[in-house]
Amino acid sequence: MKNKGREHPKQTDTANTVSAPCLNITKLGIVSRDYSRKYDNGYRDFSHTLPDVLKLLDKNGCNAVLFSLFSIIPRERLRILDAFRGLKNIKAVFLEHVQDGKKRDAGRYVVYHRTSKGWSEYALRQRFATLTGTSKREMDEFVNEEMKNRVLGNCCVLLCGETNGVKYSRKNKRVEDTFGVRATIPSKTNIVLNPIHDRMTRFEMKLKRQFLSKKNRWVISVWNKGKEDKNGNVMRRQETFMDCFLSWKRRERRSNSESTRSRNWCFGPQQRITRRVVAAGELGNVGGR
Repeated sequence: MKNKGREHPKQTDTANTVSAPCLNITKLGIVSRDYSRKYDNGYRDFSHTLPDVLKLLDKNGCNAVLFSLFSIIPRERLRILDAFRGLKNIKAVFLEHVQDGKKRDAGRYVVYHRTSKGWSEYALRQRFATLTGTSKREMDEFVNEEMKNRVLGNCCVLLCGETNGVKYSRKNKRVEDTFGVRATIPSKTNIVLNPIHDRMTRFEMKLKRQFLSKKNRWVISVWNKGKEDKNGNVMRRQETFMDCFLSWKRRERRSNSESTRSRNWCFGPQQRITRRVVAAGELGNVGGR
């Protein structure tokens, strides 16, 4: 989804960085939710439980946290940095700002990253959602100009439908790097973070994530539940909220019987994927309305 709306007043207690931070993600926390529900504070974003989620993931040794999109509704009384206080391990938090209403308008995508001087913001925006209506000139600009802004050390960020930058050829029945998106990602960058608004169901999406994972690269996608169908009914039958590939192979999520619960959210389970540990969780509807 491409931004068309304006944001609420922006906080000023973080420094804005122009150059991309150089991150080294070793353990990633992944968080999703049902965005059709209002939580205890009356909002449909992650703000009601952001401090608790970060505290739990920090305790579990995560040094970065990836949230599904439509993450946070900026507002004057919300101090996002308050949720970062006391964190020992977490060095980066990935959140999208959103203007909520009958229809949501995506705003800035912010990488909050910790430096020697405190927390800083590095902002991005989604450039396209589909190749339909996107010109070759726009794709060339994305590859030649924007992609260098998306490489953040050992990870790279592709927002929602930007994974469509690698194209499925119906003629050859395979995904091809027509515009050079994959070729632009440095070999040392072994993680592609792909936060998403809603689950993408077309068969090509799995193939495109698989294609991007070539040469020992992780491709990790996370999306929200709660999407409405064409009749305005919430689709409740989504069983998964994430997808993960490594070197062409899908890494299946393995459940644990245990989950950690608080008064208005639930988080669980952990999963181990080879040597990298990914703490994967979904915000439940406990306390939601």
